[in-house]
Amino acid sequence: MSDTPREIPGFYWDPEKKRYFKVEKSQTAPPTAQWSSSSVKRREHESQVAEQAAKRQQLTKNHVKRSVLTRDAVASGLLARETEIDRTAEAGRGKRENGDVLAAAWAREVTAKGKISFGMSWELSGHPHMSCFYIVGKESGSKSAIAYSALDSQFMVGTYIEPTEAAVVLSRPQRPAAGSLPTYNIVHCSHTSSIKYHAPSNRMLLTSSEPNVGGTLVLFRPPLDDVSSGRNWSLDIDHMAIPLGKKWCVAHQSTPAPAASNLLCVVGTSDGIMSIHSDETPRWLNPRPPNLGLDARAERPTPRGRFNRPRKTPFEIFSQDFQVDNHNVLFAGGRQPRLWISDLRAPAVEWSSIKHGSSIAHVRSINPYQVIVAGLRDCMSVYDTRFLQTGEQKDAAGRNASSPVLDFSEYRNQARFDIGWDVCPELNLVASAQDDSTVKLFSLSSGGLVRAGTDLEGFRAKNPVKALMFQTLRGERLPNLYMADGAYLKKFGCAPASDGDQE
Repeated sequence: MSDTPREIPGFYWDPEKKRYFKVEKSQTAPPTAQWSSSSVKRREHESQVAEQAAKRQQLTKNHVKRSVLTRDAVASGLLARETEIDRTAEAGRGKRENGDVLAAAWAREVTAKGKISFGMSWELSGHPHMSCFYIVGKESGSKSAIAYSALDSQFMVGTYIEPTEAAVVLSRPQRPAAGSLPTYNIVHCSHTSSIKYHAPSNRMLLTSSEPNVGGTLVLFRPPLDDVSSGRNWSLDIDHMAIPLGKKWCVAHQSTPAPAASNLLCVVGTSDGIMSIHSDETPRWLNPRPPNLGLDARAERPTPRGRFNRPRKTPFEIFSQDFQVDNHNVLFAGGRQPRLWISDLRAPAVEWSSIKHGSSIAHVRSINPYQVIVAGLRDCMSVYDTRFLQTGEQKDAAGRNASSPVLDFSEYRNQARFDIGWDVCPELNLVASAQDDSTVKLFSLSSGGLVRAGTDLEGFRAKNPVKALMFQTLRGERLPNLYMADGAYLKKFGCAPASDGDQE
């Protein structure tokens, strides 16, 4: 049966009192009575007017045809910018953010630009993904770019990228002629976990995650001579190793310090965060446990591989970064589901933190106010440091006061710390490897998925890619995306390549 009461001629149904009243003349009914004849006629007239207005609105809506340009992010964004249409809250209408237009314009033109091989293995087809790599680009001031990669668990290999390869890289460098010196470097660093470059001092930073030895930071200066000068590299180059901790300490990643800082870098380890000063002296940035004397068992991890540390201090850090335009503020994330923040100017290092939805694998400061965090359980978010509160305060809507300002709902990474990820604020893009062995692009403005060109959109690997990097080489106007696919570094850029350069 319907809950709507029946209409009985001459009677009025009162929804509050749940009963019928006989319609009375206005002269005899009380002044506020809803069942007076004038009140009933007025409500009937209002109902008819509202119904007619709804019908006219529906007919008008059927005559409105949206332009096909609204389906294209670049075309609609440029058109809205020229016509000065105000941005509305409704998705897909109005003026798009300039960052979204730039990201979509770059992504849709992405094409494969070849691949780099280091020439160190004959079995390249079945080679597992490189754990990490780095390309020294135009920030070094050299005319030639250098690609470094950890091909196996013992050595780091480097090779030149010739200036003529700025647009399209060769699939495999030619082998040196008989009797000539090799054109690649080898540096011993077992279980290389990260490769970074400190431009102010021209030094490469390698971290080692070899178990049962202790974390190590390996330093060396890359040769920045122009490859066209005819000079060749030596097979091995001088390097220095700095021990970071005692046995069972594993170094996960280093972060080069900005030029204004008196630090060389900071290193995230399984035992906390360590800073390396410009004179190569180390210092722990997290509170250390008290000296427990000669009890060697105190230095051993628990059966689950963890050390006994206070809960409110960072203990196993996978990623860290300095705040943009402020080298005194450091962000860090790791095993604990918290984003850690510290001001290095304080006499004693103290850490504050906010809760995140999962353990954190990647942290990056994208502007002076915002930091992006990506981790497990498909959690990638942007936080604004101007509104962060380290307590558990709630706002008027009952949400945590430090809720993210942007979430990436289509990011997919359930349980991997060693998965490719990089941010390019210049292009307003985030590149991330996914659980399904693809690589996706996301907008830093909207958090939405940005559709890429056919080559990148159709990319599929056997396993999730472990390393990605945006980099700009000398002579290039915009960054390109590099990814480690097996033993090759594949390059994707927005400038179209000629047919003769493609594979």
